[in-house]
Amino acid sequence: MLGIVIGAAILGIIIAVMEQGEFPGWGAMVICVLAGGIPAAIVNVLLPPKLFFIALAVGAVCAGFAISATCGMSVKRSCIAAAIYFAAQTVISLLFSAMFS
Repeated sequence: MLGIVIGAAILGIIIAVMEQGEFPGWGAMVICVLAGGIPAAIVNVLLPPKLFFIALAVGAVCAGFAISATCGMSVKRSCIAAAIYFAAQTVISLLFSAMFS
């Protein structure tokens, strides 16, 4: 649950910076994080571990459509925001993995 809230905060900050506005709202951001995270997790289970980047791409596209629907951004800009979000999540995960391994 904490990961979803932190992910929503990160994604909201990315969108606020891209749109030069204020935070889009917690409800919309949680929906967008779940819309990107669930398909990415499903694809990640189905593919071998070396192909994790495919799951990230699928998650970014799904989150991009959700961001476009909830925040009124164009699909191209929302997919860019989702890709930045997934890149940030990957870096954070790798840092925690390195710290606790």
